Amino acid sequence: MSTPLQPVITKAGLAAIWRADNSGLAAEISHVVLGTSGYTPNAEQKSLKAQTAKYPISGGERLGNSQLHLTAVADGDRAFWVREVGFLLSDGTLLAVWSHPTEALAYKPAGTDLLLAYDLSLAALPANSVTIVSGATGLNLTLAAPLAAQASALIAEQLRGLQQQDRLDDQATRQRIAGEQIANLIERMKAAEQRQSTDRDGLLSATVSNAAAVIALQKLVIENMHGA
Repeated sequence: MSTPLQPVITKAGLAAIWRADNSGLAAEISHVVLGTSGYTPNAEQKSLKAQTAKYPISGGERLGNSQLHLTAVADGDRAFWVREVGFLLSDGTLLAVWSHPTEALAYKPAGTDLLLAYDLSLAALPANSVTIVSGATGLNLTLAAPLAAQASALIAEQLRGLQQQDRLDDQATRQRIAGEQIANLIERMKAAEQRQSTDRDGLLSATVSNAAAVIALQKLVIENMHGA
């Protein structure tokens, strides 16, 4: 969303535009400056009263002969209330300034980028006498919200994928543990069966031995009886 501004054109800015116009060129806005002082601006200003930061123009477009749409990104770790805004030409001249004695335009949080988007009315200047110099990034802030929404959706989808993968990994771990427990149980059952088989063979051998001893004893008794 853009903020409409009706800034005060400075005398220095007007002189720079006149010089450029006489050379057949358009003056170029290259930077936006922000400050913390609130006041009623005047045409005699050559700078902001309490300039805090300076940022290059990231992008923009001409909305008409006397209206420009400008975008920029206020970054950095400094936090401050934006109470004055200036627009600099490529030669450093303060072209226009906006401020208000009691109202702040925005707040710049520490460590968080502030997206700046201004519709700048330059009705006091000759038509098409000012153009925009944007940085290499060419940021279009009108796309910021859709891109942020797409990024959020992508991150959410990736998170769901990771969570699903975690569940699959957990299930695989559970299956592996269950398989190990089943294999261990099978080994224990085999060992028990082996012990039972060994015990059965031992019992059978003992029974056979006892039977043989009984038969031998009976034979001995019979032989003694007949011998007598």
